[in-house]
Amino acid sequence: MAFDDVVRVLDETRVVAVITRRADGTRVATPIWAMVVDGVPYLRSAYGPSSWWYRHVLAGRDVEFALGDGRIAERDRQAALELPSEAVAVESVPEDDPIQRDIDRVLDAKYAAEPDSIAVMKSREAVGCTLRVVAP
Repeated sequence: MAFDDVVRVLDETRVVAVITRRADGTRVATPIWAMVVDGVPYLRSAYGPSSWWYRHVLAGRDVEFALGDGRIAERDRQAALELPSEAVAVESVPEDDPIQRDIDRVLDAKYAAEPDSIAVMKSREAVGCTLRVVAP
């Protein structure tokens, strides 16, 4: 597997499973949305800095993505952990970075069927929790 596989999954899959670690090292899968702009994947914490997956990332814990349909994590987090996965690194994207408009554009197109959720993902709180996914 390679980082290109992660980019492909994040681009083509509506719900992805981000895998982070709790303080005790236990891996946990969380279903989230991802947007890819010009070949670069981005994430936002829909619920801002209080989302536990986002707190794990900010704490510097390992981050991976399951290389499969992340909707499995909505009903069976353990099954999502059994999918092949790939480690990534992330970096914060400032709220005023011009890429935020492009992320919004991709968000609107990819998740058009869910306008209420899109509104949450475009809130100031969520935009302030935007991450760029990069190769480790």
